Amino acid sequence: MDATAPSRPSGAGGDFVVVEDSGEFSYYRSREALLADFEYVGEARCIIDRGATTFRLELDKHRHLRMGPPLGSVEFHWLRQALADARDVHPEGHRLQRADTAGLAGLVAGLFETLQLERGTDAELGLWSLDIDGLSTRRNALADVDRLLAGNHQLDTVRVTDPFGHEYRPVWHPKHRHLGHAGFLSYVEVPVRRWPRRG
Repeated sequence: MDATAPSRPSGAGGDFVVVEDSGEFSYYRSREALLADFEYVGEARCIIDRGATTFRLELDKHRHLRMGPPLGSVEFHWLRQALADARDVHPEGHRLQRADTAGLAGLVAGLFETLQLERGTDAELGLWSLDIDGLSTRRNALADVDRLLAGNHQLDTVRVTDPFGHEYRPVWHPKHRHLGHAGFLSYVEVPVRRWPRRG
């Protein structure tokens, strides 16, 4: 068990993040959606709920997949490294680049938020805000932000704020001939300015 684990109850929120056997990360809104998407036990290397509790898949007596009992908290350093590896291998799948967090609770919360936003799974999360040369506009989803910024080569003055209040600067990654696409946008979090205290 990780001593910095959040104290939320197991299964809080009812949604899950899965680290697959390929190393890729997936987000599922429910246990039922998760179980419907997997075919064998080892396909999900690690299942994490919002309380940072881990689970594995197992077979019931009829040889159907189910989620096993809680296994304890996910290990912070392993999760952070697994996420870094996934971003290196599939950067176009992890386009929201949040600043590093100090503890497990922040890492897990940020992981749930970014995967929901990247996968466009929750319209109720709120609106995105864009500031382009001092003009503000709002969009419903990350895909809408992408469309608005497509072809914009002057991204230095653009700031994008997600529904959770994190501010980013967009970065265009041009076409890579081996990947077979024209390129993609990533969003790098702008660190919050901390003013020194006056003593």
